[in-house]
Amino acid sequence: MMKFFGKMEYCWWALIGITLFNTFLGEKFNSSALVSILVALTVMCKGLMIIDHFMELRHAHRYLRLLMRAYLIFFPSLIMVTTLL
Repeated sequence: MMKFFGKMEYCWWALIGITLFNTFLGEKFNSSALVSILVALTVMCKGLMIIDHFMELRHAHRYLRLLMRAYLIFFPSLIMVTTLL
């Protein structure tokens, strides 16, 4: 009997796809500022997916989830700001 993919498997494949996209960006594009900003944005997306689906913080206390989200938004934002300066 064949097992069908669940939500976790689709999230896992999405994370792998985003990682391969970041690798492609790093290999093919010369603009380091643009690549740094795109990688920082995809790191935010990947982090939010990991928080919600793999760390299972979707059902955690809202302050704990808020702290994790703030961490994931703050540090990639710093990367983007330092890239633009």
